[in-house]
Amino acid sequence: MKKAFRYSLGVSAMVLASVQAHAQAVTNEQGETSIPADAQAGGVTEIVVTAQKESQNLQDVPISVTAVTGEMIEDAQINNIADLSNSIPNVQINTFSNSPDSAVFTIRGVGVNDADPYVGTTVSVVVDGVVVGVNTAALLSLFDIERVEVLRGPQGTLFGANTTGGVINVITKQPTGEFGGDAQFVYGNYGQIEANASLNFSIGEQFAGKISVLHNEMNGYFRNYLDGERIGERNITTLRGYLQYDGADYDATLIGEYVRSRNGSQTGVLIAGPGELFYTPGETEDAFDFRRGLSDDQPDSNDRDTYSLTLTQNLDTSIGTLTSITSYREYDNLLYSDDDATTRILLQTRRDTNHHQFSQELRNLVDITDSTRLIAGVFYFEQEYFLDQDGKLDGFLPGLGQPQTQAQKNKSYSAFGQIYQDLTPELTLQAGIRYSHEKTSATSTTANSISPDGGMAAFDDPLIPGSLIVASGKESWDNVGYKVGLDYAPSRDLLFYGYYARGFKSGGFTGRIAIAQDIGPFDPETLDTFEIGAKADLLDRRLRLNFAAFLNKYDDMQVVQNITYPSGANSASIANAGKAETKGFELEATAVPVDGLTFSGALAYLDAKYEEYDTLALDPATGGLVPISYAGNRLMNSPEWNAALGINWEGRVGPGELNANAQYTYTSEKFTSYTNLPIEEVGSIELVNASLHWSPDNSGLEFGVWVRNLFDEEYFNQKLNLAGIGTLASLGDPRTYGIDVKFSF
Repeated sequence: MKKAFRYSLGVSAMVLASVQAHAQAVTNEQGETSIPADAQAGGVTEIVVTAQKESQNLQDVPISVTAVTGEMIEDAQINNIADLSNSIPNVQINTFSNSPDSAVFTIRGVGVNDADPYVGTTVSVVVDGVVVGVNTAALLSLFDIERVEVLRGPQGTLFGANTTGGVINVITKQPTGEFGGDAQFVYGNYGQIEANASLNFSIGEQFAGKISVLHNEMNGYFRNYLDGERIGERNITTLRGYLQYDGADYDATLIGEYVRSRNGSQTGVLIAGPGELFYTPGETEDAFDFRRGLSDDQPDSNDRDTYSLTLTQNLDTSIGTLTSITSYREYDNLLYSDDDATTRILLQTRRDTNHHQFSQELRNLVDITDSTRLIAGVFYFEQEYFLDQDGKLDGFLPGLGQPQTQAQKNKSYSAFGQIYQDLTPELTLQAGIRYSHEKTSATSTTANSISPDGGMAAFDDPLIPGSLIVASGKESWDNVGYKVGLDYAPSRDLLFYGYYARGFKSGGFTGRIAIAQDIGPFDPETLDTFEIGAKADLLDRRLRLNFAAFLNKYDDMQVVQNITYPSGANSASIANAGKAETKGFELEATAVPVDGLTFSGALAYLDAKYEEYDTLALDPATGGLVPISYAGNRLMNSPEWNAALGINWEGRVGPGELNANAQYTYTSEKFTSYTNLPIEEVGSIELVNASLHWSPDNSGLEFGVWVRNLFDEEYFNQKLNLAGIGTLASLGDPRTYGIDVKFSF
């Protein structure tokens, strides 16, 4: 039965149709999953998710959701959330070359283009019910995971602000209450070694515990032009512990986690030619030789320590199930980056960041009548970060540096409710609303200084007269998000739905300033979404078809824009771009013609453009700022087409079970900047992944081989044009392959 659950989806968990072929599961508040006895033996079966903060059959959830099981994550060697990019409809996950532990997320064209904490999020990463407040801490290692749910479209009523694009909902594996566990060892090319293990145990009749540990190390893909040594290595150790109490009317789970990352620094490459400032012969012409420069005075270092503690409590009362989630998260990060990506000493940075957050959610799930259900609650969130940055700008003037600091505090209070009213046995009305009050204070400092010893210039070094800029601000905002929709289910195997939702992202302040006015504040953005969809299980559940079409209307869209002022100072301030529109569709299909064989496919289309975006740009002819409009440009990280095909076969081979899995994904070209310059266009991407696993009968063992990017496709993740300097780009991973052994007991 475990193997049937594990591979009933097969390849589709890795591709766009991942949710359609999982075995049915029952999930409690802590995310534990079991298979009901009456689950259908053949065909496409069911999965239960908690995408709407209650357990529901995926086919009954009236929004677009894709789920990936933890088993498929293990088998495909998906190490972090970014590895899911290009495999889920209309979802892009972009990593940044100068922030190797950071990522930004774009769903249906809705996203941000910078990972700095002040930018905020439009797609929230939620782990065991707790939102990760900033993108710089969102690139999670995926180990010991029950499943990952990707919710497309605004989720503001249930998940709060900064979810205008959607939610990445991660559920870890909870304690089982019985003694047992598993251990896995992975060996792959580029020196990849991974060892992880988990142990479940009971403590008396009502207490259960669990300990999980992961160690993952890998050489970097790149070699340094200077000495030929590998750079950008990965070295991560994670320790996670659970303590669970299960009483008659009350249960509680305490989760503590520590992550120690000792990774290499940036692995971006610089593309520059003759006439560009950072052009370095022999180093900047070929992006795909997986070489980059790292000067001999710059450490290959990105050290991060992350701590989290979460307490989830559920109390059954006469008015429903009361849930409390209390959490604290903190990370400390020290990053050295050689930003010019050459062996020359041109542009270097040291960034020291501390971030911490606290959140408290209290909600109640009430069955008011047999036909009326209500989720209502309150939410409190606060976060604070401080960033201290020193640097070298020797490419412009020897000894020049630009030290900066950012400090921001944010508090948010909200109340929400969502009601489900059965109008008839087939027709359900859902309506929700969320009020949020946020207040933010910020201080940003920047200056130009000269290092007397040739090191990184800091505030302690002599400042260039008149260069010191200190800006601060304090502001509060009131925001309201809401949703109303109808669900029509004429039969158990057919659902039609439609809804309108208003999502919002609160205002804020720019952290990285060039002039005092850059700090802002900038205004909140709003997103109005219209979505219709259908979910159908056909041919005695041998065929599953899911379809969704959407229209998003953006107002006051927040964009991080790079503006070079006549003084030469470069701004990365946030501005409200005016209006934008995204529209498209997603079609997912899964077919099980015979037991053990699964075909999956999906097709996604996206048209995402700015309707109004007026700003300023530097005129090279006059040296001054002139008005410019980007109306009609495509939104960033918004490929027009996204597709996938997959096949999975499971059957008996010798004294055991064999699972063969292969998947193909296609993503069309996209722009990674609002300017839509040809140099910032990322070409189409075609990837093939495959895995093969065999489990001897009654052994508890599993042996596997796997490969990612089978044909060693060369592609870009991100491109950033530095006018007159060069183009900084991050490359997609080359072909990786390896073996794994897993033992369960």
